[in-house]
Amino acid sequence: THHCNDAWMPSFRPLEVKCPGQTGRSSMLTEGEAEVTLGGVDARALSSSTMEAKDVPGLYFIGEVVDVTGWLGGYNFQWAWSSGWVAGQAV
Repeated sequence: THHCNDAWMPSFRPLEVKCPGQTGRSSMLTEGEAEVTLGGVDARALSSSTMEAKDVPGLYFIGEVVDVTGWLGGYNFQWAWSSGWVAGQAV
């Protein structure tokens, strides 16, 4: 059993929300208004070949929880599937 400690916590960053006509953070948005633009687990803290946290063996992160920025239009689905496949091959 692996226990998490504060050493890996700095790799988390808060999520920021982008809204039409607004700047800064907001809440209570409809699905059509909200768009996550950045934040999540720092990809540099993960092994690119397994998606395993470098500092916490046995802890994996995939998909949109990882701070990966890309074009809009379904690419996030491809990233979710691909990173999930990579992690699945490692466990």
